[in-house]
Amino acid sequence: MSSQSHDQAQQPTYDVVVIGGGPVGLSTAYEVAKAGKSVAVLEKNNFFNHAGSSGDLVRMFRTMYTECYMAQLAYDAMGMWDDLERDCGDSLRLMSGLLNFGDPDYGEGGPEGMFITLSSTLKGPKDNLQERGMAFKEYTKDQIEERYPFINLPENWQGLYAPDNGCINVPQLCRSLYRLAQDYGAHTHQYVSVTKIKPIKKDDRQLWEVTGTKHGSSDISYIADKIVIACGAYVNDVVYPSFHFHLNLIIWEMVATYFSMNAGPKGTILRSMWFHFAKDDARRRSQLFYGFPALPWGPPNVARIAVDAATNHINDPKKRKNSVINADDIDDTRQFIQKHVVGVDPTVPAFSLSCLQTNVFDNMFVLDFIPEEFLHGGAKDSVAIFTAGWAMKFVPLLGIALKDMVLKGDSKYKMKEFSILRKNEDGTKTVISPGPVPDEESPMTDQRDLSTTATGPQQQAAGSSMRATASVAG
Repeated sequence: MSSQSHDQAQQPTYDVVVIGGGPVGLSTAYEVAKAGKSVAVLEKNNFFNHAGSSGDLVRMFRTMYTECYMAQLAYDAMGMWDDLERDCGDSLRLMSGLLNFGDPDYGEGGPEGMFITLSSTLKGPKDNLQERGMAFKEYTKDQIEERYPFINLPENWQGLYAPDNGCINVPQLCRSLYRLAQDYGAHTHQYVSVTKIKPIKKDDRQLWEVTGTKHGSSDISYIADKIVIACGAYVNDVVYPSFHFHLNLIIWEMVATYFSMNAGPKGTILRSMWFHFAKDDARRRSQLFYGFPALPWGPPNVARIAVDAATNHINDPKKRKNSVINADDIDDTRQFIQKHVVGVDPTVPAFSLSCLQTNVFDNMFVLDFIPEEFLHGGAKDSVAIFTAGWAMKFVPLLGIALKDMVLKGDSKYKMKEFSILRKNEDGTKTVISPGPVPDEESPMTDQRDLSTTATGPQQQAAGSSMRATASVAG
């Protein structure tokens, strides 16, 4: 027996190894461990880090969707959040509600599809809310300004408010999942950088060996029956060395800004989350903005308000502008506040940060198995993958879905809309391509220096969290 085979024989075999220790990876480990199976979570940085998309105070839990399948996912997720909160003994959401409002003529390039107007965007969620017996209210421009500190809205602005939406306490969510996963028996390992997954035979079983380094130096390996890849923007660091293809990622360096609000007398209160829809301005800069109320777990009288777009987009996290936050994205938000929000100081953000928002061509999830033809003899449906899309609101659901995929072989949430093999209608855009991530950017990622130029700010990618609707082929 070779020394390598001897080492493998001595290693424990996990039922599941999860690569990626963010909220989705931790949720998967929690669900697998709760099901009585052995599981290890491998995180390349420390847990609760700011290297991906979860290093912030808050995200939206949202139920207002135009697409029926997404509305149903959000509806199903509501009960799963309740179950998670009961298990951890803590509230993970502030259910403030959500106000969508804006220009009824808003259309092309918008967040709910290329040719869907805001009236359709409002009508679509309304029909889905009605079908599921969920409450909502429609507002006129005057009613919006009466209830919120918004001013100077055009007379034809419309709004839709739904109470079954809320602010996710991201730090508490991550720490609760980490603790619960460990309490149910999961092994958590940080500073483990996975370099390759390869199929092996052990005791006449077809298994997987996960190899990598610990703290950047010590070689380390894990043996598992099934694998879950849930490392967000870093997915190609694992996928290409292991399976010789890459995902065509468009990674947005999203800027989040927090601004000081009037603490009184006659202080400013943002009563709920909100999202503002309007057409791009003359400079082709996005006029999609969102905001949160001041958070009980955050600084007092400080609210997150930001543009729902990104000027900087890359195809590899290594290209991130680590020490630069795009000034144009911040200035867009400052101008919106100055024009439309009373009692919020637009002079300078209280603080700013950026995160990596991972997308594919249709801004939708990838939730699937690695196709059999790429597994090099590994067992079919033994490597599950999740990446892309705006997923924080679905964290409990995705943990259950990935658990079911690797323990039961399928999940009702592994849908054609999330297929790793999907294409656009004419087949010109795909989720995956052979070979490594290209050094040069693809046309859709446009890796110019997207900071301010002599002619003004560059156009942004926009329509992020309200995401474009996909046409699915194949």
